[in-house]
Amino acid sequence: MPLEEEKRSSLNRSKLRKIISESSGQEVGPLIDASRNGIRNNSTLWVLADEETPENLLGSSLLELTTQDDLDLVIYFENLKNAEITQRRASVLRPSPTILFLSDGNPVSVKPAANADRYNLKTAPPEFDEMCLKFGLQPICECGTWKGEILGLEVIRVSDGEIEVGVGRFDREANSLISSGRPLPEVLSSAVEIVSSYRNPGSGFHPLARLARERWLRSDALANPEMFGFKSLTCVDPPRERESLRETMPAAATGIDETGASVLLVFSVGVDVCLVPFIADLVRIEQSDRVEVFLPEKDILSPVEKSLKYLDIPLIIKGVRGGWEALTV
Repeated sequence: MPLEEEKRSSLNRSKLRKIISESSGQEVGPLIDASRNGIRNNSTLWVLADEETPENLLGSSLLELTTQDDLDLVIYFENLKNAEITQRRASVLRPSPTILFLSDGNPVSVKPAANADRYNLKTAPPEFDEMCLKFGLQPICECGTWKGEILGLEVIRVSDGEIEVGVGRFDREANSLISSGRPLPEVLSSAVEIVSSYRNPGSGFHPLARLARERWLRSDALANPEMFGFKSLTCVDPPRERESLRETMPAAATGIDETGASVLLVFSVGVDVCLVPFIADLVRIEQSDRVEVFLPEKDILSPVEKSLKYLDIPLIIKGVRGGWEALTV
């Protein structure tokens, strides 16, 4: 841990000890430093929110709980909005963590924030549909924006009625300058050729092969829903829009199984601390009957499994083979 971060964590733990001693009203016993901004005794883990996003904080705190037995979780916030967002997610967990806002230094309970309004599905411009069909792109409408993807990686989008080509904002901006005056199909053809050459089985460690692999898993499911046990699947907006191409965020879809039950499918890769908060938000929004979480086999680790058990909804974890893995004979 860098010295500056270590110093900040130490100060936050000191603040936590003061808060607990003044508000507990009972003997809490010896306190032990937990990871980052937490302290614990033999019954409770207390965490003080710092600079992490609300989903990162809740997710990492739940992972911390999996290393101990039967600990209650209490999280203090100095930002009211973040406290209310976390209370919303905590309401889907059992046992539910205690979320408190420090109002002038005094911990008070908070009401859950409402989920953000969902975007209305827009009709894609005909030219966009034609481009996707011609170049074999998967059209996705996410958070009100139409995108054309290759195995979960965006190469084209509609922005303010204009079609832009590129992988990420900076690539789109560069293309708009460098390719000014060139026919759009020609620009898109070059982008598709480059992305396709790296985004395929056995493509190794090239950035284009490693970006947004959770969306690659979802892309495989959308293209072959029968292999995942469904006749068809529909993309689901994330609880909030990704801030950048490199931001790791689970991907989701919904489907109806053979019994008529509605299922929320969530795709994740690695140990994503945002996985449980992400699902908690979508459970409230989608009101599905159960959740199926898809992970590469090697990523089904004990801490991930244990943290998912906090979600108060029927949930199963399924291992899948990532489309980036080299085929073996």
